Amino acid sequence: MCSLPLQAQGLTAEFFGGTAWSLPTTLRIEQPSESAIRFRARYRTRPWHGSPYYAYRLGYRQWSAELVHHKIYLQNSPPEIEHFEVSHGYNMVIVSRTMPLLEQSKVFRIGIGMVIGHPEGSVRGKPINPVRSWLGGGYHIAGVGFQAAAGPPIGVADHWFFRPEAKLTAAWARMPLADGGTATVPNIALHMLVGFGYRSTH
Repeated sequence: MCSLPLQAQGLTAEFFGGTAWSLPTTLRIEQPSESAIRFRARYRTRPWHGSPYYAYRLGYRQWSAELVHHKIYLQNSPPEIEHFEVSHGYNMVIVSRTMPLLEQSKVFRIGIGMVIGHPEGSVRGKPINPVRSWLGGGYHIAGVGFQAAAGPPIGVADHWFFRPEAKLTAAWARMPLADGGTATVPNIALHMLVGFGYRSTH
């Protein structure tokens, strides 16, 4: 097995599984005629609960586009919040550019994109979904996201490779609630993934 030289990579397609750990961030929920709920929220990922955690990526040379199906489940709910999660999910659609790191033994990737969120739960006895959206299915373009990632593509056969990857994401999102309110849900997370991919070569 060997790392693939960056210049040898043409088109690539990769699929990943993994998990993530979210840092505590300030969750703010606003509802009509109610005082705002604002507190430092702690989340779990639960990668295999319900819809699984995953990511997939399409790339050409140094550029790539990917979807990270991130998930967050609130763990320290105040009395007003019966349940809150963004598990279908806290999706990040990111365009990235790669560059060599450590004499091309690894790849460092930075990118920026959008958050597509699907919140679920109940606040003050009121369900927070569904909310009509032009994307359909309760999904909303909710904010912006950034990532920095590193991981070596390790060849296992002609055109095939696997890639362990660590990434840090930072995102801000505001999602509409069914009663006309909003949930402002920033997230900073460390992700650990393992993926399998196919590449074309020049």
